[in-house]
Amino acid sequence: MQSNFKLFLVLSSFYLLTSCNSRHKQEILADQYLSNIKTLINQNSLNAAKIKIDSLHLLFPRLVNKRKIAASLEDTIIRRESSRSLEYCDSILPLKQHEADSIQRNFRFEKNTTYQQFGNYVYKSQITENNTNRTYLKAYVNENADFYLVSNYCGSKIEYTNLIVSSNEIFIRTDTILTNNSANHIFFDGGTCWESITFKNDEDKGVAMFISQNSAARIKVSLKGKKSFDYYLLETDKKAISETYRLWVIKKDVRKLQEEIIKAKNRIKRINKSF
Repeated sequence: MQSNFKLFLVLSSFYLLTSCNSRHKQEILADQYLSNIKTLINQNSLNAAKIKIDSLHLLFPRLVNKRKIAASLEDTIIRRESSRSLEYCDSILPLKQHEADSIQRNFRFEKNTTYQQFGNYVYKSQITENNTNRTYLKAYVNENADFYLVSNYCGSKIEYTNLIVSSNEIFIRTDTILTNNSANHIFFDGGTCWESITFKNDEDKGVAMFISQNSAARIKVSLKGKKSFDYYLLETDKKAISETYRLWVIKKDVRKLQEEIIKAKNRIKRINKSF
């Protein structure tokens, strides 16, 4: 019994010594990782530093103190990246806003404060009251940087659900908007039928971009449904859609920059609070 107890003590001591020796080696290796991470941060190799930090967490899950240091270094990286992003966005945003303001001079701002959360920017040649009783494509952008392409048709009932624009044997088709969809409207006045379909943002499947890129060419619009109807875009409408699409792209850039500024400020604020 006594010999078994001595054997247990010997084995326990050996295991403890081996374990301590192994932990010491892990700490040395972890310190090397930390030193390498600091070097990468000083060299602005931030992505490489983040990969090293992830590796340290995976390789040394029990070295809590080393992982805390790594987490602190990760905060340093986030603060540096956020400051860099903030500086870039702050420098670009005024330029984009100025560009949007310049384009908007040819638009009229329309908003019904009772029913609308966001007002709309409508190209002056496509103001509704000046374009009744005709078939055409109308585009507008709202304050939330949403793009709308509205297909207006006036004539006998055709119940169309999508449209195709084509030029030089190249064509693009929109999404299908069924007649029971709220974006598809049909109404009658006397013997005349008015039908309109509203495509929001990417529902036009690139129709507005196609018109913008091919505005110098003749563009055919084909309305497709129970019956079909074809017509060609007027030069004024091509210009209006092209300018509205351009405004939309810039407004999306402005909104994205504003969102990135908020994100960067919040990240920096969160890190500063932790110190």
